[in-house]
Amino acid sequence: MSVDRRHVLGLAGRGTLAGLGAAVLGGAGSRAFAAASSRTHFRALVIGSGFGGSVAALRLGRAGVDTLVVERGREWPVAPRRHVFGSMNGVTDTMFWFRRTTRWPALVPTPVRPAPGVMEVSEEQGLDIACGAGVGGGSIVYTGVTVAPPRRYFERLYPPGLRYEEFARTWFPRVRRALGATVMPADVHRSAPFTHSRLWDEHLTRAGARTFPLDSTFDWDVVRRELAHTAPLSATVGESDFGCGNGAKKSLTRSYLPAALATGHVQLRPLHEVRSIGRRRDGRFRVEVRRLEPGGAVLGTTEFTCDLLFMAAGTLNTNRLLVAARDRGDLAGLPASVGTGFGDNGDQATARSQPLRFHGGSQGSPCASGAFFPTEFELPLLAENWVLPGYHALPALVTFSMTVDTDHRGTFRSDPRTGRVRLADWSADKSAAAARSATALSDRVIGANPGMLPVTVTTRPFTGHPLGGCVIGRTTDLEGRVHGVRGLYVLDGSLLPGNAGGANPSLTIAALAERAMAGIVAAAG
Repeated sequence: MSVDRRHVLGLAGRGTLAGLGAAVLGGAGSRAFAAASSRTHFRALVIGSGFGGSVAALRLGRAGVDTLVVERGREWPVAPRRHVFGSMNGVTDTMFWFRRTTRWPALVPTPVRPAPGVMEVSEEQGLDIACGAGVGGGSIVYTGVTVAPPRRYFERLYPPGLRYEEFARTWFPRVRRALGATVMPADVHRSAPFTHSRLWDEHLTRAGARTFPLDSTFDWDVVRRELAHTAPLSATVGESDFGCGNGAKKSLTRSYLPAALATGHVQLRPLHEVRSIGRRRDGRFRVEVRRLEPGGAVLGTTEFTCDLLFMAAGTLNTNRLLVAARDRGDLAGLPASVGTGFGDNGDQATARSQPLRFHGGSQGSPCASGAFFPTEFELPLLAENWVLPGYHALPALVTFSMTVDTDHRGTFRSDPRTGRVRLADWSADKSAAAARSATALSDRVIGANPGMLPVTVTTRPFTGHPLGGCVIGRTTDLEGRVHGVRGLYVLDGSLLPGNAGGANPSLTIAALAERAMAGIVAAAG
């Protein structure tokens, strides 16, 4: 079964995946809808709808595999005329996943009502970990940069069987096309909200760096409508960390997910939070979910079963589920390496004041450019032109950097007292080399641009790119099959070996998933 392509694109553009599901299954109240919505067994079940889960759903659907995608978060609409999400300047309950107090760099702690918001911030030992919570996963809350790691670091991090030439020729281009990633157009770059981007390039150039444009999944037509004041302001005023409700981001709800639902073989159920996984005596996997209302109230629990289970809940939650299942004995055969090899991707943020040059009054959130430093500092480093929303109206420029750190790793373990899975052995010294490298770059830029001063960004060690725990080639084979548990797959950031190799990880996560699914479909498992 399929749906007219024009209808699919129209529904996706309006953010109505529920409408697309009804178009495929039959409307609410129909016999077909009732039969579909009451089912609890599927051939394949995908946990999570982020970059890995969306790829898995599409490729399973196109292969004709009966598939359910469960997502703990809400489906958020595109609203061209009104604000959907909260922001640094207008805190709402939609921002955080069941928190009582906000927690975000440069945001003053503010009481909020616990609710299924778009961002989970988990206070782990020595590190805050942030991850998306909603249909589309991290694509709702990330800043759109879609870049591949340099070849030398990819080859240093991954097993020889993963050939960079294959990714550069096939998998990276496939994902870029699917996501619609492009560089910032010249007219947008010239506009006032991106004065800070042009200044950033000037300052890096004076410091001897070569900046280059970065592919992004922002929708430049929506950004232009913001500039013309015909759409609610979001991307152009530095608000994207908690979603752009006007459609300024081309999230997975506009690409992989609607295409998956349109196959007629995939169902998507939002507000279904997986609480545990295991295996029944008949060999089927069991997945226990907690069903939530949009406001956060618990409606009840459901147990789904499946023959093939795809873990794509994001690094933090895939590790939580798998480590708990292993340690409780719910899933026999899981390797001891599950939960090991975690890293923070070397994430660091630095800020500099530049009071001698007007920065435009507000700073747009799409990242225009970056610069790579392979040997200049303690660790290789990709620096990107960035924004901290709390600073966007101030005369300050922000750099976000990701270092190639192959040494510092952590482990997820079950707490024997509570049974909760936590990051057990992370400390500030594991982020220290990345911090020194980022600070050295900032000092160099300040030294090359008279009149600038450092700005202290007071925040606990923080990552928006948690990676590892189920490392490819160690916990899984090269197509994400978990060693020792037939029918179990991992297809999210957990596969990456704690570091993306000097890049934002979204492109690599999706490319690994595309390659894995091609092999899984071809081998029928």
